[in-house]
Amino acid sequence: MSEINYSKLYFRNDYHHRLWVAIMFPAPDACAEFGRWRTKGWWSVDTGGQAFVLKTIFRTAYFYAEAEDGAIWDGGPNAPIMYVTQSSFESCHLINTAGSRPVRVDRLNLGTGGAFVQPLG
Repeated sequence: MSEINYSKLYFRNDYHHRLWVAIMFPAPDACAEFGRWRTKGWWSVDTGGQAFVLKTIFRTAYFYAEAEDGAIWDGGPNAPIMYVTQSSFESCHLINTAGSRPVRVDRLNLGTGGAFVQPLG
């Protein structure tokens, strides 16, 4: 029997202010009727800190981050959209709940397993 190669996604805060991270990742079963992608946020990451956010067999994920001083990390004007709320959330990609806002997400290639640390700074 072959061993599954999981990827573990971490975010490291190299920025000079606290930041918050939200992610979008494949969830073909849980979100089958809503775009097959799950969304989740927010992880608070202090300056110099790191947060574990996902363990997955899939190789692609997306993220959006914002800092307390207003700086953002996103995918630019043509990137996919994810809906986020101000408070913690967990949903599916195509569900736009009351009070949510659209953000553009940046793509991550998580490789073929192991730890993947995305620095933000």
